[in-house]
Amino acid sequence: MLKVRLEEAARLLVELPYSATPEHVAEKALELAALRPGERLVDLGCGEGNVLVVAAGKYGAYAVGVELNPVLALRAAARVRKAGLDGYVDIVVGDLYSFDCSRFDVVFCYPSPAASRRLSLKLLSECKPGSRVVVHGYPLEGLRPLEVIEVPGCGERAHRVYLYLVGLSAEGKTL
Repeated sequence: MLKVRLEEAARLLVELPYSATPEHVAEKALELAALRPGERLVDLGCGEGNVLVVAAGKYGAYAVGVELNPVLALRAAARVRKAGLDGYVDIVVGDLYSFDCSRFDVVFCYPSPAASRRLSLKLLSECKPGSRVVVHGYPLEGLRPLEVIEVPGCGERAHRVYLYLVGLSAEGKTL
C-alpha cells in the first residue's frame, strides 16, 4: 500500500513540478481575480506560499494552500507564521486532484502543461458558479479565458495570467 502511494506521489511530482509564482505576479493575479476581504482562496500547489501570503496579507482573504511536497508545505507554513498570518492561512499536505475546491470563491494554480487537461476537468466538475479561477503560466486546456494579462518578469520573460469565471460559456463548455 505504501509503495503504491509513493509511486503515485513520485508521478505527481513529475507532472506537477515546483515553479514559484513571484509575489508581484501573485499581486497582479489576485487583482485580476478581484479578490475581496473575507473570500476564500485555494492555491493548488502552493509551494512556499507566495500566493497565500499575498491573499491573506494584502487582500484579507482566508487562504488554503494544497501542496504535495511536504518540504515545501513546511516552508509555506513557516512563511505564513513569519508574516503573522496564522489563522488566515491553512496548509494541507496532499494531492491537489483529491482536494475539493467547491467551497472556494477563487482558485489559483500554476500548472504544468502536462496537468492542464486533468486540472480543467477537475475544476469543471467541482467549482461553484461565480467562482474565479486564476491560472499562472499555461491556459486550461479546452477552455477560453475571460481575460489574459502579461506581468513583466524581473529580467526574464513576462508571466501570463489567465482568468476564468465559472458558469461562463467557453467554447461550448462551461467552466
